[in-house]
Amino acid sequence: MRESYQLLAFESTHAAMAAERALKVRLPVAVMPTLRQITAACGISLRVEDRDGPALSRALEDGLVPPDAYRRYRVEDGTPVLWNEDTGKVEQSDGSGN
Repeated sequence: MRESYQLLAFESTHAAMAAERALKVRLPVAVMPTLRQITAACGISLRVEDRDGPALSRALEDGLVPPDAYRRYRVEDGTPVLWNEDTGKVEQSDGSGN
């Protein structure tokens, strides 16, 4: 079975921890190391299970996390693909995770 989830990567540890505090009141989030395929990010990311993706979208739309503080990915079998906030879907993967 394929493992998939959503991930928020941050430029700073401070932003990651602030986002965790803000989001955990609305949905389950887990702190995890940032995947190696994701560059230009701090070492901490937030994992959200796919079933909680709609709640994550609503929380982000409500401004719980500043839009310039994170990059959203969908991870499938360990490969991150950047999320397009305009379409609500993942971008086409180039295999790099960026």
